[in-house]
Amino acid sequence: MAVDEDLSPALIQKVTYLGAKLPSFRDAHEALGVLLRAQIGLKRVERTTERIGGERVAERESQIVAWSRLPLVERDRAPGGVKPPEVAAVLADGGRMQLCDRKEGATSHWHEYKAGVLHGLSSETHASDPCPTVPDVYLQRERIDKITREITQVAAVVETPSIPSSEGSSPEDVRPVVPPEEVASGGYEPPQVIDRDVVASRCDSRCFGKHLAAQAWCLGLFAAQRKAWISDGQNWLWTEWEKYFKPFGFVPILDFIHALTHVYAAAMAGRPVAVGWQVYVRWITWIWQGQVLQVISELAARQQELGAPQDDDGETSPRRLVADTLTYLQNQKQRMNYPEYRRQGLPITSAHMESTVKQLNRRIKGSEKYWSERGGEAVLQLAADQLSTSQPLDEFWRKRPQRQPGYRTYARSKT
Repeated sequence: MAVDEDLSPALIQKVTYLGAKLPSFRDAHEALGVLLRAQIGLKRVERTTERIGGERVAERESQIVAWSRLPLVERDRAPGGVKPPEVAAVLADGGRMQLCDRKEGATSHWHEYKAGVLHGLSSETHASDPCPTVPDVYLQRERIDKITREITQVAAVVETPSIPSSEGSSPEDVRPVVPPEEVASGGYEPPQVIDRDVVASRCDSRCFGKHLAAQAWCLGLFAAQRKAWISDGQNWLWTEWEKYFKPFGFVPILDFIHALTHVYAAAMAGRPVAVGWQVYVRWITWIWQGQVLQVISELAARQQELGAPQDDDGETSPRRLVADTLTYLQNQKQRMNYPEYRRQGLPITSAHMESTVKQLNRRIKGSEKYWSERGGEAVLQLAADQLSTSQPLDEFWRKRPQRQPGYRTYARSKT
């Protein structure tokens, strides 16, 4: 017997909405009792939510298979009836959640999930860089110090009190406090978000790349005139860009905020605060203006001055921070032409990706939340659906009765 067999379709929708939206199944159970006077057991709320999420996962997998079978010449066209956005951007990153099962040899229950944001944007192009001066938001030392510690989890020890994290947070709970999109004098405005769709899954990177590409195609992003892929420096992200998005003209952009945090950590490493800050301002100005080779040159000189990292150097040692940043910029320099990206009206930060992972984490992550593989995937899917402006659940609920056992369709009689 189906767990929701005697629940009305409208009540199933409400149970599923609250089960995926609120921080826990217990919260959903209590909300149903207070708001709807519905006596639905806690375990039933959990099972109903995960069952519906599983149906959405199956529907998603069918969509990915259908996209995979498309001829390549059709993948850069929008599906019938879909209007491509003016500008498309795909952002990807990862979050963390706890699973019930712990693999042999693992030291914790924490595992990574993958998430992506697909944007339809509006922006203007320019004859030259519309914002050649670094916005003030990137020149506020306490803010930059906090962002660096939260994103990288490491920063050089400098002669200043550390800035505390959010009350009650642990390393696993911290997400970056990302500054707002840069707005400078002279009338420059960054691209404006028109639509946002979210995907999230526990699948591996290869499967996730297909998932992301299939959803981007369904939304018409491949047919946009200007397209960008924005992410940090993780290798798997750039592998998926190269495989699924590079052939269709998505411009690769290293997230400016991640570049900033690496540059700040290296500039402050082994220097007094006042001196290190001056170096950071010079370096971040060069990065903003697309002169990354000048930063690389000074980093190389600094590494010679400090020497190569030693085996006993910790993550925050000056030698380690300088060497890691030098390698990072050398590997990513082809994706750091920020003046050109601004000229083309493309975004340069993944701030929206970071905030989306934070929203997903409110439901999926917590020190006392443990998921089965199947249940975690189901709730991740529903949470992503609820964050998407295309409202995929509306179409799912409309079509769901047709997929239920016993549903019969009748052809219209011909006259």
